[in-house]
Amino acid sequence: MKHILIFAVKPVCYNSYLYFADSLAKALTKAGCHVEIFSSEQESPASMERFAGRSFDAVFDFNSELPRLKMEEGSYFLDQIHAPFYDIILDHPLYHHDTLKQELSDFHVLCLDENHKNYIKDCYPHIASASLFPVTGEDIAPTDSSYPKKELEVLFSGTYTDYREIENSIKTCPSFLGELTKKLIDLMQEQPGLSQETALRHLLPSLEEAEIIEETFPLHMQACFLCDSYLRAYKREQLLLHLAKQNVPLTLCGNGFGKSPLAAFSHIQILEDVSFSDTFSLFRRSKITLNLLPEFKNGTHDRIYSSLLNHSLCLTDSSPLLENQFKNGRDLVFYEYQNLDKLTEQIFDLLNSPNQLSEISQNGYFQAKENHSWQARAAYLLSIL
Repeated sequence: MKHILIFAVKPVCYNSYLYFADSLAKALTKAGCHVEIFSSEQESPASMERFAGRSFDAVFDFNSELPRLKMEEGSYFLDQIHAPFYDIILDHPLYHHDTLKQELSDFHVLCLDENHKNYIKDCYPHIASASLFPVTGEDIAPTDSSYPKKELEVLFSGTYTDYREIENSIKTCPSFLGELTKKLIDLMQEQPGLSQETALRHLLPSLEEAEIIEETFPLHMQACFLCDSYLRAYKREQLLLHLAKQNVPLTLCGNGFGKSPLAAFSHIQILEDVSFSDTFSLFRRSKITLNLLPEFKNGTHDRIYSSLLNHSLCLTDSSPLLENQFKNGRDLVFYEYQNLDKLTEQIFDLLNSPNQLSEISQNGYFQAKENHSWQARAAYLLSIL
């Protein structure tokens, strides 16, 4: 029997980290593991010291800051626990440079994108392994595989951020950094298939004022984080505004939308302050769940699996990873962000074809149920261990 320790330290992002930790713990327990979970909701951070000196088969945390935590004498806290440590990161590694650069004795990373996995292997050679691990969602009616009643037409779940505020932040950056960030944004908008690391490497030869060497590349990626933030916010607003102007019946779930330009449309329903676990019932009530990948060029997102597990047709932009996992038009439907007029047609065609919509939704449900449940993820983790 494997002995696993899971940390749930960050009560942020709609409590999604706590949900992920609890779901992983339940799945590993069901798979025959003995699981201990440390929750910041239940205990103070000082209580973590009780794990020092103990042995586990693995320790997990999500978007962890624990690798930066040191004991009074200067040693790493995690090195006091006799176990490999796995950091499950849920966005681009550039946001986690200060954590990933820590040279723990047995450091591993799990991520949502094949490109992120390769980035970690290239930029952090001290990390023992990097593997793909797409986090997933929950089937809120696991004993009922029938197609449920649908009250909502098209659901979009996610936080709203005003890209204009990010634009203003870029203007306040030191001139060199601000200009570099603008060039990155322009290049990635001109060539939307580029990842930020690839785009930055394309720009390096033209940056005469910069002495960027390979050893400091992750630091420069981190310094240009506003490029990633801007593109995600800009694309999300442009996507939803286009659909709103075409009278697509949208329901928006997430903080910030009430103060966005989308609030001006009377046919748009806005639901704010919905906890992460409550979003699953929204997926189950929605005919279509619209997804936009957060600049993951070869990755995925838990929204995709959450919608599928709750019989909602997932309409998402594609990636090579998703194209390997699902068949377009059978399990879900892909769209092209660069052709939003066609996306509008796709939505109305699906809404006007209820039999096709429910058939794809059900195919996606069974595919996700078999291959993308938390139990399937637990089995995959145990194969890695």
